[in-house]
Amino acid sequence: MPVLQASCPIEPTGLAGRRAVAVANAKWFRALAWRALRDGHPNGPLRAANARAAARIVIQQARREALIHRMAIDALAPDRPPTRPRAGEWQHDGEALTP
Repeated sequence: MPVLQASCPIEPTGLAGRRAVAVANAKWFRALAWRALRDGHPNGPLRAANARAAARIVIQQARREALIHRMAIDALAPDRPPTRPRAGEWQHDGEALTP
């Protein structure tokens, strides 16, 4: 199921809308897994495991898309400070080094 697909329209656009769609899709797959374990049809545990795996894939894909979106924004606006530290860059925060 694509991250941009939802069963009902979601108002927020941009990353917030994509996040909401991904969460809704993951919840749907988890509910499907719950039903697969309890419906009494053959291969219930296997179908439940597949649905849980699909929920994890949806969340991973949404995270990947958000990261790529941030990288694209940073690349298109080089005069702005990056939204995330680039690889190899560390910021000194008191005694601890934090990424």
